[in-house]
Parts: sequence; structure tokens; C-alpha cells
Amino acid sequence: MKDNILNLPSDVLGDIFKEIYSEYEKSIRKMFSAPACEIEITAQQVAKAFDKRGLIEYAPQFYIFATGVFIGIKDRHNPYQEINEWVAAYRMAKEMNVDVSDIEPRKAFEYYQQKNKKL
Repeated sequence: MKDNILNLPSDVLGDIFKEIYSEYEKSIRKMFSAPACEIEITAQQVAKAFDKRGLIEYAPQFYIFATGVFIGIKDRHNPYQEINEWVAAYRMAKEMNVDVSDIEPRKAFEYYQQKNKKL
């Protein structure tokens, strides 16, 4: 399959991702503390990044993926809280040397929130 995006070299995909992501990096970080941030990766931005590298035929695959990720987040009640809870759960699991399935994400998040307030 010549036109499969997964056949592209990792460094090429990484460069494209970095180009598209870099414009939103600060907003994405702010989303976790201020969920009202609006981020929109446009089809034109994706096409431009791929076209610049002579890879325009891969742009639809990347854009469909990005759209799917957005829809997955949009349909969640509070994706920012959810991801922060899971980050805390994985962090706690590593610190305690237990499987993440033994950790309740919300409680882990609350624990680290309280711990940070005391510092």
C-alpha cells in the first residue's frame, strides 16, 4: 500500500506533527486549566504541511485521524479532567510500583492536588 500514512518514515510524520502541533502547543497546555480554549486544526493547515513535503496524498488520512481525535474528546463530558485524572493514576502507580488498574484515577488526582497545595 503505497499511500498508507503508516508507510511514511517516522521522522517525516514527526516533523509534520510538530509543525501542526507547535501552533497550538500553548493553547493545548492551557486547556487543562482553562477548558474554554478553542483549538481548530484546519484542513488547509494539514494539506499545507503535507504538500510542502510532496506528500499531499497522505493529508486526508492525517486530517481524518485528527478529526476523530477531536470528536472523541468533544463527546467526553470533561476530557481535561479525565486526562488529568489518568495522568495522576499512572504517576501514582509508578510511585507505588502497582498496576494502574489498582488506582482510582479521581482519587489519585485529588491526592496530587492536595499535595501540591501543601507545597
